[in-house]
Amino acid sequence: MIVSKPRTNTIVSFIFFLLITLSVLVMNVITIFKWAAWYNYLIIALLVPIALLVSYRIFIRYKTIRLGNNQMEIHYPVLRRRHLYSLQAVVNWRENIVKTGKNSVYKELEIYFDDKRKLSFGQKEQTEYDRVVAYLKQKVPKKKIG
Repeated sequence: MIVSKPRTNTIVSFIFFLLITLSVLVMNVITIFKWAAWYNYLIIALLVPIALLVSYRIFIRYKTIRLGNNQMEIHYPVLRRRHLYSLQAVVNWRENIVKTGKNSVYKELEIYFDDKRKLSFGQKEQTEYDRVVAYLKQKVPKKKIG
């Protein structure tokens, strides 16, 4: 069985980012109560949506993917949702590869299911990325597009 989870270093780096963002927000809110300048409001207006988007993307949409026995299970522990698919439910899948620098490559896997859901995750975000791609190439090679 293949179990793919978000990488620990990705989660830790986003936690540090959120801590820095929240500390800057708190300092600006305290400053507004004492003496407010226009840039304090601008900082708050910019950082609140960014912090909410990062929180949603990383922590609320945290997912664990399990593959084995011709099935795929996607579990969202924060949302308390679990989706179980057989490999016959995979409509198609593709691996996007983008060269980002001289020796750097970004890989992302997209899997489309028959209930119109889409699962996508990147190699830098999830563990066992290469094993998931190899499993899909072995079990459903005809459904690969691109």
